[in-house]
Amino acid sequence: MTKLSPETILQHACIGVMGLDNNGIIQYINPRAQELLVCDTHNGISLDTIAPQIWKQVKTLIQQGMNEQAIHIQGPRGGIEMVVSPVDKKAKTSSDNFNGVVCFLRSHEKFESSAWQYPTIKEMHLQFQSLLDHSYYGIYIIDGNGIVLRVNDVAAGLIGMTKEEMVGMPIGELAEKGIVDQALSPAILKSKKPLTRPLYVVKSNKYIMASGMPIFDKKGDIRFVVVIEHDMTIVKELRDQLKHARQVADTIKNELSDRNLLELKSHEVIADSPAMNQLLTVLLKLAKMDASNILITGESGTGKGFLSKFVHQNGSRKDKPFISINCAALPDMLLEAELFGYEKGAFTGASNTGKAGLFELANNGTIFLDEIGDMPFPIQAKLLKCLDDGEIRRLGGTKSIKVDCIVIAATNHNLEKQVQQKKFRQDLYFRLNIFPVHIPPLRERREDILKICDFYLKRYNKAYNQKKRFSEKCIEQLQGYHFPGNVRELKNIIKNAVVIKENNVLDTVLPPGKNKAVPISPPCEETAAPPASKGLNEEILAFEREKLTQALNHCTSTRILADYLGVSQSTVVRKLKRHGLSVE
Repeated sequence: MTKLSPETILQHACIGVMGLDNNGIIQYINPRAQELLVCDTHNGISLDTIAPQIWKQVKTLIQQGMNEQAIHIQGPRGGIEMVVSPVDKKAKTSSDNFNGVVCFLRSHEKFESSAWQYPTIKEMHLQFQSLLDHSYYGIYIIDGNGIVLRVNDVAAGLIGMTKEEMVGMPIGELAEKGIVDQALSPAILKSKKPLTRPLYVVKSNKYIMASGMPIFDKKGDIRFVVVIEHDMTIVKELRDQLKHARQVADTIKNELSDRNLLELKSHEVIADSPAMNQLLTVLLKLAKMDASNILITGESGTGKGFLSKFVHQNGSRKDKPFISINCAALPDMLLEAELFGYEKGAFTGASNTGKAGLFELANNGTIFLDEIGDMPFPIQAKLLKCLDDGEIRRLGGTKSIKVDCIVIAATNHNLEKQVQQKKFRQDLYFRLNIFPVHIPPLRERREDILKICDFYLKRYNKAYNQKKRFSEKCIEQLQGYHFPGNVRELKNIIKNAVVIKENNVLDTVLPPGKNKAVPISPPCEETAAPPASKGLNEEILAFEREKLTQALNHCTSTRILADYLGVSQSTVVRKLKRHGLSVE
């Protein structure tokens, strides 16, 4: 068997081998080293002549008295790893005892190819590739110059491109070419800070939330930028749907509010005027929330007692007792006994068995204290304690009785003025006035007059088997009259006319001396009082009917009609019904 000489082995080695003395003169170089350095040199030539940058690094290592050390250099044909090993290792602090160095060279390409075969590196590569390929998020890896190094299918798919098209391209071109509305990575490279921004993909009409993180090298320069993207299109669609749902809910809420006001009319509550609509909306809300200590104020005859029943009937306690008492109708002792009850023998004439008070009877229900401003001062203190403690004590009794009821009070007096005059307890006033509600007089809501007149005319026609109706002259009189007695007076006037008047057409219903309009406020001294309006409401109704009739020629549904007129659909339905019109 022929023995291989060391020279033969070195000549056919797959790595480059080169021997240098301490001055950089090549003592030996094999073919593979010549191939990597792209030189056809021979012994005795200085390395500084053929590769000055490589000699510069090797010279530094020799001068430092290094151990065996690997350096990475850039050769004519790419990257090269070169392991520099001193020939004599006896002295490691200077180059004086070195007999030169041996350099072993191999290309990065070969080295990397070999490295990928190591099990540990193969496993790491597999994990990294799996993360890219199977991530639900889009992932970019960009170098410090903004060039795309790696990208997964999700990221490419979000902008309608392929990975092959994206790798190697400057990331800023995505915005320059109009693929996305703005680029994230250039801003990160400029600011050197993490950023998160929403992006819009013009081509695919998608919304993306992108987050980028800069990765720095030891010098503090950005080496990579990692960008993670998430498709927010479905989130935006859901947000738009939610916004639409809220708009629909608000519309339904408004419709229900209008419907509730329409339902009030079935309970004999008529409210076309804005002031009454607002009032009834507040009362309905208080009723639904079981609010207590409601103080209803207003002139006599405005319907305070009626509205207190409305609050009770629309609350959760509508099936429980509703107890009403007029605080001005009874003397002090009897009023106290009625409100709080009494025990056997509490006073002369008291029942032998005692009696439960109205607060006890109203337990779990509602108690209405009408004309609260006329309540005697001594009883006010006992009422205050009842409201504060939620319990009462009968006259002559020794034990307290728990009561739980909605308290509604009403008065036509100015309680604040009575408090100042020491006629009403201030603490009780504040306790009762938690939810104040004021009913405007009928003269301040003239929109309701004709509706109320029509309502009671129909009621009394049915009750007395009559067929009475108003003339235009009668309507004008009613519209011009200021009704000092409010709804109570109007109701009684209509009832009297239906029963007393002989003709079916009512030309006048006002008593003698009241058939002329009375000014609401006294005239100024410098100018005479203007004449009362004649037929204003009729003119308004006629104009309203004309507008509706004209709109019906262009609209085929109540919703289209509502949009055309700029009002709610429920308002359109209500006004069509008022004028006897309909959408064909």
